Amino acid sequence: MRSSDPPSRRAGWAALPAAVRRAVTDAVGAPVVSAGSPQGGHTPGVAARLVLADGRRCFVKAASATHGDWVVAAYRHEAAVNAHLPPSVPAPRMWTHLDDGDWVSLVFDDVAGRFPSPSWDDGDLARVLDAVDGSARALTPNPVPGAAPVRDAFAGVLGGAWARLSGHPALPDADPWAAGHLADLVAREPRWADGVDGETLLHLDLRRDNVLLTATDVALVDWAWPAVGAPWLDLVCLLPTVAGRTGRHDVEAVFLSRAAGRAAPPAAVDAVLVALAGFWRASSLLPPPPYAPGLREEQRRAADGTTRWLRTRAANWSP
Repeated sequence: MRSSDPPSRRAGWAALPAAVRRAVTDAVGAPVVSAGSPQGGHTPGVAARLVLADGRRCFVKAASATHGDWVVAAYRHEAAVNAHLPPSVPAPRMWTHLDDGDWVSLVFDDVAGRFPSPSWDDGDLARVLDAVDGSARALTPNPVPGAAPVRDAFAGVLGGAWARLSGHPALPDADPWAAGHLADLVAREPRWADGVDGETLLHLDLRRDNVLLTATDVALVDWAWPAVGAPWLDLVCLLPTVAGRTGRHDVEAVFLSRAAGRAAPPAAVDAVLVALAGFWRASSLLPPPPYAPGLREEQRRAADGTTRWLRTRAANWSP
């Protein structure tokens, strides 16, 4: 990992109860000889890269109700999703998962890779976009039983943020363009679900620290929030986080360089971008959670990147 990567605030292998550690080692079939803590991540709980006595390596993530019911639910959902991902998806293979009613533990291939560069240079962005395209092909139609449509999965997350931000004292400084176009954003945001339906299982949380690059492969990690919808949605979720870190890429041109982007209805893309910008901006103005002190900065960057992209697209908006 690079020195600019965020340090992990998640607990390590030793923080797991002894009974859970024994259950994991029994499940993987070998004792643990060393354990390290990976960098990045905004979810509370335990994360560890393990070296086993037989030379194999794996990655373990685990959480209990003490970390929050939402974390446990996310890990259970992630386990259910990974059990149905076909081998052609560019994602780490899940070895097993354990659930004792309190602790939920997931075991994956350990990917000895790095995050994309902070400025997404050296071909990193093209490699990741190729992986996103490959994931969409492998996951159309959706192979996961019971996976929710995007419009249902995110109904309680997206929509209404710009109306809530109206009059917020920090908005003019945080986002002058949005403050000056607030009425338009409030009007467009409720339409975010109008064009999101589709048959593709989407990751929907793609960002720099959810991607690992090796010399030959790309791994999209942390499939905790997938849902079913139009294939362009993963591009619309990823590219604002790129624009928030670097100005070296014309994200509109990058979006249109991909078949899914060219096929996306412009008004539907605008509405989703407006809703994402509102969610990220509103979230960035909240106090940071103790388990992820860098989360609000990441959300600020994502909001800035989304606004930057919207400013380009807004030139074509009708009055």
